[in-house]
Amino acid sequence: MSLLKKSFLLFCCIILSQVLKAQDAPYTMGFIPASISEVDVAFPLIEKWNLSGQADMQLVTQGAYTNGNPFEYTQRKVIRPWIIYSGFKNMKLWLGYAHNQKYAIEEAGNYKTLENRLIVMGTYTQKMPKGSLFEQVRFETKFFDDRNGNHQTVPRIRARFGVNHYLRQSKEKPIFLAPNIGYYTELMLKFASKDYADEHFDIFRLSVYYTAGITPNIHFLAGVIGQMQLRANGTQFDVYYGPMVSVKYSVKPKERETFDSVDGGAD
Repeated sequence: MSLLKKSFLLFCCIILSQVLKAQDAPYTMGFIPASISEVDVAFPLIEKWNLSGQADMQLVTQGAYTNGNPFEYTQRKVIRPWIIYSGFKNMKLWLGYAHNQKYAIEEAGNYKTLENRLIVMGTYTQKMPKGSLFEQVRFETKFFDDRNGNHQTVPRIRARFGVNHYLRQSKEKPIFLAPNIGYYTELMLKFASKDYADEHFDIFRLSVYYTAGITPNIHFLAGVIGQMQLRANGTQFDVYYGPMVSVKYSVKPKERETFDSVDGGAD
């Protein structure tokens, strides 16, 4: 059985186990439009050690259950620095920190808090004749105060599987360089204290996007996301959907950028 089939079957089994575990709960569901905008800057650090860095800046906006404008409210602002090790074949290791300033949105039930995250991530990429596959595992710990003012430390694991299709370029001088169509699915499980959340399921996310280069140093992403998140009360699912855009500047020119590590979430 191919690695692709094994990964897909494992992913389906995890989803199914979570659904069967929770099917007797009295769930409700709400739909919230959202948008994600991100700017990344990538730069070399110590090339002989295969170390590089990246700084991400992200703005997430959203509507509410009865407000269809995804730009109505500011949900959060994020600053996320990374150190990246690329000394292994087809694999990158990431160590990062995320500063998330979240804002109160009464209509959507959001409260104001400062959330910090410590992140360790690994991405394995398999090159294909006209594209690539990637598997990504991210371990992160979230530190924040809940709506009652109690400090919470919540470990979380994220597993992502994605595909990139390289598009052909027929023109000698194309408008965009090395275009791609990409998509991924991602599952997130949280391991919080029982006084905060009983369920391990956190988020299931899908994303489809187009990426290309404007110059060898500047690349962009334009796409859409859809995600289902279980609130801490264990009974309310929020479904976020909307546009996602990202621009990345690389100090060292790149022939192709597929944005495999883009965060792209509205949790």
